[in-house]
Amino acid sequence: MDSLIREFYCHYPHLKHNKAVDSFISRPENQKLIEDFLRHPSARNEERLNEAFKAHYFDIRFTSYVSSSLYFHSVNFDKHVRKYSERHPLTLDNKGDHEGGSFIDLVPDPSSEIPPFLNYSTLTECLENEELLHALEGLTDKQKRILDLAYVQELNDTEIAQILGVSQQAVSKTHRKALNILKSILEKGES
Repeated sequence: MDSLIREFYCHYPHLKHNKAVDSFISRPENQKLIEDFLRHPSARNEERLNEAFKAHYFDIRFTSYVSSSLYFHSVNFDKHVRKYSERHPLTLDNKGDHEGGSFIDLVPDPSSEIPPFLNYSTLTECLENEELLHALEGLTDKQKRILDLAYVQELNDTEIAQILGVSQQAVSKTHRKALNILKSILEKGES
């Protein structure tokens, strides 16, 4: 087959090193057309060879067009997305009034497993609001214990029930009742 290619380039030296021609010749179906044209030169064989090359060249140009169109459309799309995101930032990406940074910097990291009241064992130790502290004194020891476990130790009702040896429903009921008592005391201003 190398002799066929050499013979072709001898007849058409100006096509040597043309990438489109090289890719055309590399296909077996086109090599057969070239061989037919070189072995049996006729207007029909030349026309078949020319038509095959035109189709091949069209495929190359079409592929190049589609590829460059995709590239430029993707660049334009990226520009539009960036422009839109600059003009309409997400709420958390907005710059806040705090020292240099965005609101997203204020969101706590969920990967940190440190409870917020790690240094405290009861709610009374970590509360600063005097009214809430006085309202908390009006609760029973059981209600205080459930609130301590729920808010200081960050346990759910099921875990609290296991610790206290009662049902989850009982913990939920006592928890809700304690919160309602605190709410009513704070609303009435009784402290």
